[in-house]
Amino acid sequence: MVTSRIMVNKDKNLEETIKELIKKQEELKRSEERYKILAESTKDIIWEGDLVNKKRHFSGKLYEILGYTAEELEDFQRWFDIVHPEDLARVKEEIRQQVEGKVQVKVFEYRVKSKNGIYKWICSNTKCEFNEKGEAIATFGSFTDITRLKEQQKKIHDLAYYDSVTKLPNRVMFTRVITERIQRAKENKSNFAMVFMDLDNFKFVNDSYGHPVGDGLLVEVGKRLEEMNNDKIMSFRLGGDEFIILIEDIESREQVKQYSDQLNKVLGIPYLVSGHMFHVTHSGGIVIYPEDGDTFDELLKNADTAMYKSKESGKGVSSFYHVKMGEAATEKAEIQRDLHRAIEEKEFELYYQPIVNVKNQEVKGCEALIRWNHPEKGVVSPGKFIPIAEENGTIIEIGKWVLKSACKYARKIQCRGNTNFYVSVNISPYQLLQKDFTDYVMDTIKTLEVRPENLVLEITESVLIESLDSAIYKLKELRDNNIRIALDDFGCGYSSLTYLKMLPINIVKVDRSFIKDIESEEDTKNMTNVIILMAKQLGLEVIAEGVEEKYQVDYLKKHGCHMFQGYLISKPLPEKEFNNILEASSLPSSKVAVAQSR
Repeated sequence: MVTSRIMVNKDKNLEETIKELIKKQEELKRSEERYKILAESTKDIIWEGDLVNKKRHFSGKLYEILGYTAEELEDFQRWFDIVHPEDLARVKEEIRQQVEGKVQVKVFEYRVKSKNGIYKWICSNTKCEFNEKGEAIATFGSFTDITRLKEQQKKIHDLAYYDSVTKLPNRVMFTRVITERIQRAKENKSNFAMVFMDLDNFKFVNDSYGHPVGDGLLVEVGKRLEEMNNDKIMSFRLGGDEFIILIEDIESREQVKQYSDQLNKVLGIPYLVSGHMFHVTHSGGIVIYPEDGDTFDELLKNADTAMYKSKESGKGVSSFYHVKMGEAATEKAEIQRDLHRAIEEKEFELYYQPIVNVKNQEVKGCEALIRWNHPEKGVVSPGKFIPIAEENGTIIEIGKWVLKSACKYARKIQCRGNTNFYVSVNISPYQLLQKDFTDYVMDTIKTLEVRPENLVLEITESVLIESLDSAIYKLKELRDNNIRIALDDFGCGYSSLTYLKMLPINIVKVDRSFIKDIESEEDTKNMTNVIILMAKQLGLEVIAEGVEEKYQVDYLKKHGCHMFQGYLISKPLPEKEFNNILEASSLPSSKVAVAQSR
């Protein structure tokens, strides 16, 4: 009986054990199912690595994201094959630190290559399992696909530190980099150079062809600068048409000059943008640390000063900074400040230089030339303040004052009975580019009752080169209203002969450099006679500038030049003194003896 009870109890225990095992299996199955559902539904990738058997297992989401099959990534080493080469050493180091340092949890980010070749960013949250001997036997954890987050971070970073047009580093990045380089140079006792580069006449491109074309030109310039970069050269765009080039670890000024010459050569190659061909030059200002400044602000200011010195020197060149430039920059700042006041305080005055007939020295007109009677500096020459006025925009108001004042004077002469006498007015390229320029000219002569025939507008070829279509349209409209147009300084530019036929002009003014080179009446080497002949064949009147010697007049007369002006007759004079010349010559048949003014 005892034996029987023992057997029954054993059977019951076995049955209960079996039921318990079944229950546990069912719970484990449900747990596995929950784990599977959780793994498949979560945005993260669940994974584990068997360090003993060298196998890896991933949840299905990883295969969706990367495009591989489970078999392709099962081998332990295969995962390292798809880690980005730039990240591989760091990833292995992170794993080594976790295993050797007995670190249970490690979080780090890196890139892995999907099957289509595109790299994805993942954040790895890794846990390491150790056996009783302290040996790592398994790793497991989760991957989070952070590719979109990284892309957004890059966009934010690029917006903050890179120019949206050229993709070059921007002013913010420039400030950071130069500040770091200054600190490094102090510690290493090394030198570096900065080239402050400004494109010449870029405003004309924007005004004439529109900002999309202007931006396209900036993009092409940026590409060429980027191509010149290396481990010691880095380019930045500060804004507008201003760029900075950093040259590190320089050994001499000659080394910087060689780079500057190469920069001129590379950027000087013509650009084709939206069907338009552009020839671009730039003005550069060069500073060297620490001799030209030992702070960021000082270096940038001095580089800017040197760049503007290049502008004043005729553009298309680069200048090393010199301390005397700082003094000139101070004077320039003072002129900029005082220009805004000069018109209101009536500090400007027009001088007039006679334009006379070559054959008989009869005064046919005059050129109106502005002078600035500064209350402290005395007379400031136009060559000093006009370029500054063009930079800061005051040239527009100054130009309007000059035109209005010249027309008032033309009206006075007209009222004295000389209806054939004309006043010639220089027009800045910036004035001609104004949308309301032609309307302003026509309104002015109408309001002041000046005959259009008594006004000549002088333009230089620079505006024609930069904004040909717009200039031709406006000049033609003015010429159609009987206002004559003169092309000033003819012959000193490289493109005059190309454009001369298509320009709506009446007069060509031969540049004084040609007149200065006339050696005698019989001079055969000078090109002035060719210019005169060409202009006459096109039906244009010719005026020679800068005549100072009688033999120059004889040469001009021999070759059929129509008019001339220069110190041989008279320097530019204030209105009252100029009137004395006209009165002495008995208007309207004004004649001036050459000997009288000598």
